[in-house]
Amino acid sequence: MNALKQAELVAEVWPGAALRSARRLTGGVSAQVYALEVAHSSGALAQVVVREHSSVESHYTAELEFLLLKALHSLDLPVPQPILFDARCTLAATPFVIMAAIPGSSVIPTGEAFEYIDEMARQLFSIHQAPIQNLPTLPSRLDPLPEVFEYLPTAAEWGGLKARLRALTDTGFKGAPCLLHGDYWAQNLLWEQGRITGVLDWEDAAIGDPLSDVAGASVELRYLFGREGMQRFIAAYSALSSVDPTRLALWQVYVAAAAQHFMSTWQLAPADEAHRRRHALASLHDAEACLGN
Repeated sequence: MNALKQAELVAEVWPGAALRSARRLTGGVSAQVYALEVAHSSGALAQVVVREHSSVESHYTAELEFLLLKALHSLDLPVPQPILFDARCTLAATPFVIMAAIPGSSVIPTGEAFEYIDEMARQLFSIHQAPIQNLPTLPSRLDPLPEVFEYLPTAAEWGGLKARLRALTDTGFKGAPCLLHGDYWAQNLLWEQGRITGVLDWEDAAIGDPLSDVAGASVELRYLFGREGMQRFIAAYSALSSVDPTRLALWQVYVAAAAQHFMSTWQLAPADEAHRRRHALASLHDAEACLGN
């Protein structure tokens, strides 16, 4: 979305308003995201975010994003308040959603990691407690098998793990399905004074097994804070809800294997990618050990 289109968008959405500034936000690969400052005719300034969807077809449309954020905002979850969505592609190359900006930073201060990790666990548990009856239709995420076999490394050392997984039967989730964020990690959270002000990027939201979220967050935290950070998060979540270690290990295999499979598409710096691959493989080894007990 170029500057001219941004100005046109502001004028159309808010008659009499003007675009004061615009900047591209970084971090995501599935959408182009811009922060706009809008000057209304009254003189009031507003900070909004425009999320322009990828041209690649996906179940996660601009309309679905808008409806999901609207439902979650009504539940008092810390999500951006949606303003509108537009699928006409007249002011942008692809459909987009406009939402209110949320103040905060995604940076976790040095020396305060464990306190922030504990708060992450509390917020995720709160998401999992949200009523799902009035949410828009979301995909199901109930079983880490058999899709995991598409992602596991092909090296011979993983033959034992594959054989163990193939021997499992009936691995679908048997509990009450809940709302899942699907990509719960530090860069999708905003903080102010140690409290989460925003949970962003719901494009992988689903209904299903809460341990899929716990596994995803724990592996991501391992990239940042090592195995100790991973274990801290699991312990903090376990204090709020029962965690089956075997089922968690199954989801950790899924998450770590998928990370290995897709990481080359994440546009990471070479050193960062190498670091993440090492920790993803370590997570796979740890999960395999748990499944072997």
